Amino acid sequence: MPATVPGTVQQALLAAGRIPDPFDGLHEKEVQWVGERDWLYRCTFVLPDDYQAAEQLALQFEGLDTYATVWLNGVEIAHSENMFVPLYVNVTDSVRPGQNELWIVFESAVRCGHALEAEYGKRIIWGEGDSSRVYVRKAQYHYGWDWGPVLLTVGPWRAISLLAYEGRLADVLCQPEVAADLASANITISAAIELAAEQDGVSCLLQVYDPQQVCVSELTLTELSALDNGSYRFQAQVQLDQPQLWWPRGHGAQPLYRVLITLQDSQGSSLDQYQARLGLRRLELIQQPFADQAGSSFYFEINNIPVFCGGANWIPADSFTPRISSERYRQWVQMAADANIAMLRVWGGGIYEEDVFYETCDELGILVWQDFMFACGMYPALQWFQDSVRAEVEAAVRRLHTHPSIALWCGNNEDYMHSWPMGHYDAEFEGELTSITFSGRQLYEHLLPEICAQLDPQRPYWRGSPYGGSFANNPEVGDQHVWDVWHGPMRRYQDYPLLKGRFVSEFGMQALPVRSTIEAFTEPEERYPLSRTLEHHNKAPDGSRRLAVYLSDTVRNASDLDSYIYATQLVQSEALAAGLRGWRRLWQGPGKEYVSGALIWQINDCWPVTSWAMVDYYLRPKPAYYTVRRELAPIVVGLAVQPEQQAAVWAVNDTHDALDVRLVFQWWSLEGTLLNEQQAAYTLSPHQATELEAVAFDVAQEYVLGVRMYQEDQVIARTTLWPEPFKYLSLPEPDIALERGATGTLSLQAQRPAKGVWLTSDAEQVTWSDNMFDLLPGETYHVTTTGLAASSTLQVDWLRS
Repeated sequence: MPATVPGTVQQALLAAGRIPDPFDGLHEKEVQWVGERDWLYRCTFVLPDDYQAAEQLALQFEGLDTYATVWLNGVEIAHSENMFVPLYVNVTDSVRPGQNELWIVFESAVRCGHALEAEYGKRIIWGEGDSSRVYVRKAQYHYGWDWGPVLLTVGPWRAISLLAYEGRLADVLCQPEVAADLASANITISAAIELAAEQDGVSCLLQVYDPQQVCVSELTLTELSALDNGSYRFQAQVQLDQPQLWWPRGHGAQPLYRVLITLQDSQGSSLDQYQARLGLRRLELIQQPFADQAGSSFYFEINNIPVFCGGANWIPADSFTPRISSERYRQWVQMAADANIAMLRVWGGGIYEEDVFYETCDELGILVWQDFMFACGMYPALQWFQDSVRAEVEAAVRRLHTHPSIALWCGNNEDYMHSWPMGHYDAEFEGELTSITFSGRQLYEHLLPEICAQLDPQRPYWRGSPYGGSFANNPEVGDQHVWDVWHGPMRRYQDYPLLKGRFVSEFGMQALPVRSTIEAFTEPEERYPLSRTLEHHNKAPDGSRRLAVYLSDTVRNASDLDSYIYATQLVQSEALAAGLRGWRRLWQGPGKEYVSGALIWQINDCWPVTSWAMVDYYLRPKPAYYTVRRELAPIVVGLAVQPEQQAAVWAVNDTHDALDVRLVFQWWSLEGTLLNEQQAAYTLSPHQATELEAVAFDVAQEYVLGVRMYQEDQVIARTTLWPEPFKYLSLPEPDIALERGATGTLSLQAQRPAKGVWLTSDAEQVTWSDNMFDLLPGETYHVTTTGLAASSTLQVDWLRS
């Protein structure tokens, strides 16, 4: 069968019609045999004429998934046991003129994992997958997760190249450091030089170009340090005055410098080149005690400005990652940026993402919390395992360290959190970590931080997510995963503000995807709530039951599929808003950075599924996407019920300047009568939330409180507060009038308050400036669209009784 590289066996089998699409219906079960077999990839190639004259030839394998043995012309030349470790193999003596044959045999990862488990013992995992996965350096989500299928991919998942050279640059490091006063920057540049034969007069030309592509520094190095293995090494420093600083999105521009290194022979001809883009910024993780609360802060300060990190967790965007195109990566990251997301956390059960992902984050100013690839398990610390991890992490840090978007290296996902209640994490233990049950501590507390300190010393390292010292999921120290809502005791989503942590790195609520996505994987007879296919496409073991609880707590029963979809999506929207709104309120300025980040679980999916994602596999936003966009806007106003028949009022100003604003408060009956109206003026300090005076709100009375924030005559933020739970409300028809403008602008008005107005169209590629919003009488709400043709139909829905 023909196969593509990069690619997987599953993709080749799909293209050949040999397996059904595992994303469709229940077919996932029918393809499990693929991951249990061994597979042979083979190809022939003719050595080009200009390659035959080269002094050195090498094969570069950027990623083999996972247990692979490589033969060239019948001779074994390489072996891989880690899908994250690239291989560089000198084949000068193995290739021949004319036709060459390359073979790669991939052994079953699950069978190899079981053999290791039988040899070294079964280890504890929690939640997901086959327990042998902790021995296998393979993307852990391939074994299944509570949002993804079991699809044990196999194959050359990244590119394979044949290289010819007389000399090459290797192990390049470009380590920038911005001075505390931001007035200068120093870039330390080093690299190894491998020469095919001894040469005199070899030099390196270092050039640094500013964001306008003007060369601002040029240096030629002629004295190189010889190494024991016959190669050479150089190190140099470049000083820049008044650097153009890289800022996170919403705080400034994202200028990128370019470093160009040219290896030259004695005649000045180029032997090899390396280039990288750098963003110059000063980044610190600030952890300092509070004067008025227990615990300490956990926030990122960039260019001496504290930054609230509202954002989301990122998982691989496909179960078959080689088919994610560069354009699709850019679309995903752009969607995050359009939702006002400041940070994406690359979760530790996936992959070290493709270069284009980080490049786009660099360009758009999105910070990246980068996990190393360990998740939910007691990983071993056997010497061979540590050696493999060292090679993996060194390769990852070397490849990714130039990206200014990466704010943090993090050791793992939830290993400390789960080990602590099981009694396997003793923070006071100082003995031999390799001998304890939680031996992964050897990796997270010694091996990984040592590598990061050596290769990327200016970027902070954090042991795990979550991690809080002696108490792994500490609400007062470090970062926290807040899962008392949905998991655990299934607390009300309205309790999110009470479940605060210094940096909330996971929280979320499930919802079904939009109907067109459901239709992509179901037959018509399976399109009803809780059908067999729908439940198969919810990988949380008790996902439907937990969804039912939150639906029952919030809205009236939904009997048809469309009502069920809407109900789950409304609950997800309200839950995420409750968390973001409540936690941003606690970002209160210098010395009061009580909550400094909130990362939603999750932004994306790896297949079409009911999950916690805000945007489904096909890049179709759920309603929560628009709710999150509003809640993470630079300027927001918030309301919350508090005792004594009052509502607390606050506002967030995440800009660099103080704002003078006017708030208009309106109390509306459900029947559309304006009961009261008040106004007040305030000044909002920059980079923080400001508590404002409370106003009347009686939860026993069925009326809606709306707040509109004005700067001069322009509404810059708005919010509403409804009596809850919604299921008790008898909601009259809001009589929504919709007018379509010639340029795709929609104007909406309502005679009575409308909750959760949701606009859809039969046009597939419509984008909306806003959606899933509340409408109050007396105002015209404008929504701009693209891709909405005049002939396209429009559907307007809202929360009905």
